[in-house]
Amino acid sequence: MGKHDQEHVAEPARPPLTTEQAREVTAGLREAMDDVRRSVTVLAARVRDAHAAHVWLPLGHSSWESYCEAEFDISRAQAYRLLDVARALAAIHNAVTASRSAGPQPL
Repeated sequence: MGKHDQEHVAEPARPPLTTEQAREVTAGLREAMDDVRRSVTVLAARVRDAHAAHVWLPLGHSSWESYCEAEFDISRAQAYRLLDVARALAAIHNAVTASRSAGPQPL
C-alpha cells in the first residue's frame, strides 16, 4: 500500500457533478491555490527581510532560531526551512525576471 493510499480517507458518495459544477469547483480550487501562492510569497519575503535585518537582536533574542522559537513556536529546523524557502523563491523570481528581460533565447 502506497503513502497516498494510507493517507486517503474515504469520502461519502456524492452524485456526479455537471460540467458547469465541476468548472465552478475547479475555479474555487484554483483561486485557493493562487491565494496560497501569494501568501507563501509574502511570507518568504518577510522572513528574508526579518533575517537580513537581524530582528532578533533588538528584541533580546540571541539568534534567529531562538527568535523563531520564542515568537512563532517553531523549531530550529523549521526556522531555517523558512529561510531556504525564501531564498529559493528569490532565486526563482530572479531567474524568471532575467529570462524575461533577456527576451527569447535561440534553441
